[in-house]
Amino acid sequence: MPTRRALTVSQANDETLNGTVLDDEGAPLDLTGVTLEMLLKPTAETDDADPSVVKLSTGSGITVSAPLTGAYSVAIPDTALTEAGVRWYRVDAVQGTSRKTVVYGPLKVRDI
Repeated sequence: MPTRRALTVSQANDETLNGTVLDDEGAPLDLTGVTLEMLLKPTAETDDADPSVVKLSTGSGITVSAPLTGAYSVAIPDTALTEAGVRWYRVDAVQGTSRKTVVYGPLKVRDI
């Protein structure tokens, strides 16, 4: 079951967020062989293929720091955080043809 988690970041700043992927029982998920993808969207309803959606993935903004314990970090570039307001994000675990949302929620970009 995906975890809903609200995040807050600062406008026009490079931001690094850390997380742990959990399985349906709440135990850390082994990320060996798994690609993580994060979508930053204007709204939850915005289509994933919309050109306004920013996509980060393992090796391109996402680092799996401890695969056996599900730990990862996401480096969000300042260019993805140019406007203050509330957006939506989602992190998916992809293995082969299987995709599972592991965490999602509102992303508040503070005007500073």
